[in-house]
Amino acid sequence: MKKTFAAITLIIALVMAGPVAAAGIDFGGAIETNIEVNRKTDGNIEVTPASELSLNLGLTAAEDKLRAGLEFGLAETEHPDKLMPTGISLGDIQLKQAFIEADGAYWHGGPEVTTRFGTLDINYSPYASVKNHSGISISGMDLDVVELNAFYGLPTTYGHVLGMRADLNLVEELDLGASVIADRDLVRMQIDAAGSPIEGLNVSGALAADYVEGDSITESIKGMNNLWTIQADYEVIEDTTVTAGYKYISSDWEAPRYVAPRSEKDNQPQDWLYQLPEGKNHGVFVGVRTAQQGVEIEAEYDQLFNHAALAAGTEYEGFRFDVKTVLDVPSIGEMSTEKTTFGVSRDFDVMEGLAIAASYEGEWVPAAKQLTHTIGASTTLGLIPAIDGLKISGEVSASELALESIGYKIGAEFEAPNGVNLGIEHDRFEGTTFAAGMKVEF
Repeated sequence: MKKTFAAITLIIALVMAGPVAAAGIDFGGAIETNIEVNRKTDGNIEVTPASELSLNLGLTAAEDKLRAGLEFGLAETEHPDKLMPTGISLGDIQLKQAFIEADGAYWHGGPEVTTRFGTLDINYSPYASVKNHSGISISGMDLDVVELNAFYGLPTTYGHVLGMRADLNLVEELDLGASVIADRDLVRMQIDAAGSPIEGLNVSGALAADYVEGDSITESIKGMNNLWTIQADYEVIEDTTVTAGYKYISSDWEAPRYVAPRSEKDNQPQDWLYQLPEGKNHGVFVGVRTAQQGVEIEAEYDQLFNHAALAAGTEYEGFRFDVKTVLDVPSIGEMSTEKTTFGVSRDFDVMEGLAIAASYEGEWVPAAKQLTHTIGASTTLGLIPAIDGLKISGEVSASELALESIGYKIGAEFEAPNGVNLGIEHDRFEGTTFAAGMKVEF
């Protein structure tokens, strides 16, 4: 059923491209291939080829009120051992995303809404999210005091998926919203709010709970798995902000279900669910950030993760100085240092066309009684026309005054005039890695 729905969406989008003379068509994509050859210090050689194909088709019409989009790519499991697969068939190419969107009212004089058929991108909140799911969605229906959104998703492992969200516009300083996502097994209810009751104070919170049918409504409500967070940020004085909050999650909450994916930098509200330590499910967190006389200072404590950190950084005469200490705090009466890092860096203009970025970093780990020093430098050459843009980097690290413990790493990267990306890196303990690849975008 899901494949049929995607195919119908594809056919409709392609048919639309013909008769609409005033339509805007945007076609693009990329072909990328790369190979890495790693020769280990023991003499073993590992060869890792990789390739990727992506095609994107976008179409707009009716003064951009009608849109269609298609995204194709190679199946991730196909041809993992080929540098540039040549024996691919249509079955190897996946339709990763397909949708049609239209802006307009459902009745004359009614509110304008955006209707989407195809691949859904539902982001009602970090705890009410549905991605890459085929269905129908309606978003942005403005009814003065409330804005409505809704969707229907085709059956998956959990059966049909339905959802809606309402955002209330009652008070200008308060954002209040609620959403519901329901499938065959559960109903995810979610509420979030954010506001600024007084100048300099920002308060936000979120609550999510799963209703699962039980012997009785009372028992089901009592047994609801739930999570909630609350956070307040207050600017005490200029450039000084204090943060305090609390996180809680039921011990048997199914975290990944309808939760936004973990971000690469772990800087999104939902990321803490993917890092939960075993046996803990609640805790306070506090922090302070300030900048005084050119010095940036941060301090934070998170009870849920038994984590505290102190950091400071500043710039002086072109030098950048940073220091950070990470503490393990299992209880109020116990505290130990996990590690302390400190460093300095600066860019030096040696001559015209030659600048060097130099850095030093030290890391102290008390448990191992180990102090590691790392000195690094990198530059992009512009002196020799034949290799203009060649990037060279290197670093040396040591934790004790013994030749066998000294590590070093040197590398170079170069984008050749013919578009080939070349790279080589030698690590004393990991061996030598050579990489070559090309990417064509159109």
